[in-house]
Amino acid sequence: MRNRVCVKRFLIVAAAGLLLFSAGCKTPSSNIADRKEPEPGEKIEWSERELLMADFLLYNVDCASSADSFADGEWAGLCQTVPDMPYGEDPGSHKTWGYRKSDYLVPETDSLGKGNTVTKWTVDRDTETEIKTTEILYDFEVPEGTYNVYLGFYNPFSVRKVDVDCEGNNVIAGEKILRYQTNELSFETEVTDGELNLKIYNPEGRNFMDTPILSYVKIAITPEYTIELLSAAVEAMTVENPEVRYTAESSKAYSENLEKAKELLSGKGSNGTNSIKLKFENLRGSFKMLTEKYRYDSFHPGAVWRDTENTPIQAHGGQVQQLEIPDSKTGKLVTKWVWVGEDKTNGYRGGVCAYSSDDLYNWQYEGIIMRNVASRSALETSDYFREVYAGYSSEELDNVALALNADRAVIERPKLIYNEKNKQYVLWFHADGPTETSDSNYAAACAGVAVSDSPFGPYRFVGRYRLNTCPADQEDKYPQSKGMARDMNLFKDTDGTAYIIYSSEENLTLYISKLNDDFTYLATDPAKAVYGKDFIRLFPGAQREAPALFLKDGKYYLMTSGCTGWAPNQARYYVSDSVLGEWVNKGDPCIGDDSHTTFESQSTCIFLEPESNTWIYMGDRWFADTLNDSRYIWLPIVFKENGDMEISFVSEWKLR
Repeated sequence: MRNRVCVKRFLIVAAAGLLLFSAGCKTPSSNIADRKEPEPGEKIEWSERELLMADFLLYNVDCASSADSFADGEWAGLCQTVPDMPYGEDPGSHKTWGYRKSDYLVPETDSLGKGNTVTKWTVDRDTETEIKTTEILYDFEVPEGTYNVYLGFYNPFSVRKVDVDCEGNNVIAGEKILRYQTNELSFETEVTDGELNLKIYNPEGRNFMDTPILSYVKIAITPEYTIELLSAAVEAMTVENPEVRYTAESSKAYSENLEKAKELLSGKGSNGTNSIKLKFENLRGSFKMLTEKYRYDSFHPGAVWRDTENTPIQAHGGQVQQLEIPDSKTGKLVTKWVWVGEDKTNGYRGGVCAYSSDDLYNWQYEGIIMRNVASRSALETSDYFREVYAGYSSEELDNVALALNADRAVIERPKLIYNEKNKQYVLWFHADGPTETSDSNYAAACAGVAVSDSPFGPYRFVGRYRLNTCPADQEDKYPQSKGMARDMNLFKDTDGTAYIIYSSEENLTLYISKLNDDFTYLATDPAKAVYGKDFIRLFPGAQREAPALFLKDGKYYLMTSGCTGWAPNQARYYVSDSVLGEWVNKGDPCIGDDSHTTFESQSTCIFLEPESNTWIYMGDRWFADTLNDSRYIWLPIVFKENGDMEISFVSEWKLR
């Protein structure tokens, strides 16, 4: 997206040639908002701003496009008002340009193309014309001068060759056009007769697969790199406080290049042509790459969800809650939404990310709050890890390296809880991976815990634990491995008591266990825990996971999924009058979910947005082969008068 910056206008005569046309040349309003409609025969002078903002393009042709105007956000060259046209007078600029019609030239659409490669000119498959004589011809009215010409080809078939003639000279010979990608060829040419002539062909063509194609043509003035041009660029491309509107990465690069250009203008450094060109091109390039921060005003379940820096959010299997946190600038407590989840940037294994938001729509990346450990030695050589684990014994560091190993550890379902007594943030997660006695990815089957004084870390790993076990008077569904803990969640009741909810017994049985006052371990050691007081087992043998527990109107609700790997399945929810009481199966809450897949998602969290009194279902739509592209399904929950819960799919929705 180019950026429109209001500056005063400068009249110029560029070294590329006289930039004054005796006939009117309308600049489309989508490009330059302050250009007035020319009177017939009026002489138009382009300002430096217009040339700079148009990238010096006189023509930007989207070949074979049938549109009669440029779509919003698309940019025309300064001498055109339509994307493409047969040779003749442009309806707006009154310049003469276009393609030469022929019996064999036909438009074609590429379903895999994007932007100006969606349409292209090609040769009719059934033409009787000799293949090697077929050609695509374009002519453009231009003032005398030097130009850069760019030709784009998008070829969905086999590799083919192309020749290009310009101004009667062969400028490209036998260039290969590769398949399934945009190929751009460019060259510089001089025009002395007021018209730039192009011919695209293949003199060696034998069959249809050898015929010429053409997706776009760009003709740009070749500027003279003078100190005056650089000065005009600095003024035209100066953006106040770019970090406010644009992403941090793009605004940083732009600000650095703007400062370097200003330094050269102030007399610092060489002002030779090469130096000026470098500063100019770097400034122009970074200005064009300024990327606006994403802003949403609604939810789009299943769509790619980007943070304010335009990066897809990586917070899978996560949790959202409202917390009072210190403001990064003032230090005062402010209320923010906090989202923690799995970082799947590099696939299956990763750390834990966090994001913050004021409105639930737009999320600011707060970083990786708990990192994986590349090696045991990194804990003693990395400044980051040395600070986080200062005071840890060698044995404790061994445990950290084992549990957070970047190559072998499994970190899933991170959930955050704040301990008001200790003023500490506690992070629980499914901590799996190898053990000292097994190399299996799921040998540990533990719940892990880490702590921090800040919601955004860094979190210090405390340990991973097996949890409660089946009482002797009940049937253990997986007695060969006691105390397993996998998919998990947290819940803090109104009295401040915290609980961990997790899958156990090889995912066949759910458990709810009470945590201690620090929220860092069980309230009672498993060897002494009392069933019904310290923990309970739910639905033995039902094979439920992905628990999400919440309290509404005095009733406790528990959403769960089945166990089908990355594939979605039918949801089920339960209701109880107390956390450690009897839970009643209420069935599938999803309405209109004919595939019985919870709208192709798996539950991870359910929370209340208090201002609109909206309960929100939060799920993951896993893509097993591309986990980093897995999506988020957030949907509003409706509660009937009897308390029954219903969830329907909507492709877009807003908070009330």
